[in-house]
Amino acid sequence: MNHALLFLGQVSSLSAKIAGALFLAYIYWKHRRKPALCWSLSWTAAASSILSDITGNTYIVSLSEAFWAMFLFYGAILLLEEKGITSREVGVLSIIPVITSLYGILIGASGRSSDWFALVGLPYAVSALFITSSGLMILLLRKLYNDKASYLGGIITLYGLHELDYPVLRLVEWFAPIGFALGAIFSILSAYVMIKFVFTEEFIRIERPPAEMYLKPGVMIIKPEEYTTIKEKLEKVPVLAFVRNLHVPESWNAFFITTAGERNSIYPTDLAKIVDTSVRYLNEAKEKGFEGIIVIDCPEYLKTYNGFEALVKFLASLKDFTLLYNGVLILVIEEEAWEKRELKILKRVLT
Repeated sequence: MNHALLFLGQVSSLSAKIAGALFLAYIYWKHRRKPALCWSLSWTAAASSILSDITGNTYIVSLSEAFWAMFLFYGAILLLEEKGITSREVGVLSIIPVITSLYGILIGASGRSSDWFALVGLPYAVSALFITSSGLMILLLRKLYNDKASYLGGIITLYGLHELDYPVLRLVEWFAPIGFALGAIFSILSAYVMIKFVFTEEFIRIERPPAEMYLKPGVMIIKPEEYTTIKEKLEKVPVLAFVRNLHVPESWNAFFITTAGERNSIYPTDLAKIVDTSVRYLNEAKEKGFEGIIVIDCPEYLKTYNGFEALVKFLASLKDFTLLYNGVLILVIEEEAWEKRELKILKRVLT
């Protein structure tokens, strides 16, 4: 066995994974992007897998690989869910590699079996399949992210396929150095491409507007007939909109509130996602030096699915974040659809 090549591959792979974890953690800290957090944790687990392999702790190798696959897979699910391609509930599948690994560890620790493939190899293979699946899911975003998604999805898919040879070839002495050298190459490439992806990715397509329009920070409650005028005035501003009427300016980043599950849509009961998306947008707008403006044209629709009390709490929370970032929240309200008591409470809480 070429021990020098083996050690070089291990160190190179470990360094790339640590660098990837740190850069992605920075992206999460700066932009509060949950996929970036998941992927940072995945690289941390991947680094743990290399360290465990160096020290010879096969059980931790299996478990670390499982957590790598779990966080990578769940991060991809979150990214697809943001674009309405899948639902977050699918993310529960990400626990499968960890369960498989723990089952293998339990069998080994209890003395039921000593077969390396059954205890480590098979759980490792399951994790590798989930890594491959993560790459394939990212490829589904090609139309939205062009070559960036193609490169990242492609390299992650190939990396996962390479990981599948571990259960078969890890114990083959002559191949181990080659395997780790290939792993190091894939680690460096995938970390580089992923870092580039998250630094350039438009989580919210927001640019400084060519013509700014200053509105008083806080909440504006307007009638439907005023909404047309507002759309004309904000035609060139990158407004974040949660709407039922998709006839909005092209510069707006609009999310369709619907139960249909279409792309760029949000389920009406997923108020937490609306808040999360809004906070990211407001933070980006503040960092780029302009006023973030959020429009909701369907509070009546949201009330139907969530109830009045839940809606008021949601809007109060959204108002607080809007004021914190010196932004504007515009609510389009059809007053005839509300009880007088409800309108009174809304105006008292929001204005």
